[in-house]
Amino acid sequence: MNQPANAVGNPADDIDGQPVLFHDGCNLCLDIAQTLERTIPGLSIIDLSLHPEFKFRAVAHGVVELPSLVVGTKVLSIAPHSEIAHIGAQEHQA
Repeated sequence: MNQPANAVGNPADDIDGQPVLFHDGCNLCLDIAQTLERTIPGLSIIDLSLHPEFKFRAVAHGVVELPSLVVGTKVLSIAPHSEIAHIGAQEHQA
């Protein structure tokens, strides 16, 4: 499974106001996404390795480390192991 079923696939989708998990697409992040998807109603999940165009939005919300859960104005790093600065960089590999 590349991404949970309710993950944002369309860059035009509006995620503002919803809880959202930004992650880098690695296996650990995918496991975290699956767990949170089952426990947080309405959660949007954005795999930045598949949708690097959402990096700006993640940074605007205050995301520095991945994976991070954004709820309202709060950013919660969950088992952080990657920096958002690496998204889009050639050396970044999920």
